[in-house]
Amino acid sequence: MHVSPSVIAELQRTTAPADIPVKAAEQRWAAYAPPGTAALFAGDTLLHTDLAPHNVLVDDRAHIIDWAWPTRGAAWIDPAILILRVLEAGHTLVDADALACRFPSWRTAPAEAKKAFAAANAAAWQEIARADAAPWKASMAGHAVAFHVHLHAKPGNR
Repeated sequence: MHVSPSVIAELQRTTAPADIPVKAAEQRWAAYAPPGTAALFAGDTLLHTDLAPHNVLVDDRAHIIDWAWPTRGAAWIDPAILILRVLEAGHTLVDADALACRFPSWRTAPAEAKKAFAAANAAAWQEIARADAAPWKASMAGHAVAFHVHLHAKPGNR
């Protein structure tokens, strides 16, 4: 998988437009988040939230396409979503977390917020996999659960 960190870093500097209706992250994942934690996902950054390889075209630079789920929220959410795609490409949990740590937003995000989002994302992917038995969806649910467990076991995240 090749997703240029620079295109994501550039996206993280983009504020979600105020005059276009974009779902807020705390609303999008509220049904899946542990009670009382969805507010931790709030922010003003424009998030793509589906950084699958087919949504990033690379020529002389990277282009993020297919904005089916644009979201307004905390900048560290797109790196959290990228982690699952890195796992999907065959990398380890440690490698995926290390890639996310290349983004200041992920490094500085509160551990509580990252763990709450990992829980919400795992619950969302599990629901997706139950609704549609496509093997890739079950695989993504497994990656999301594994990353949630990894964050809880990671030193300094307790």
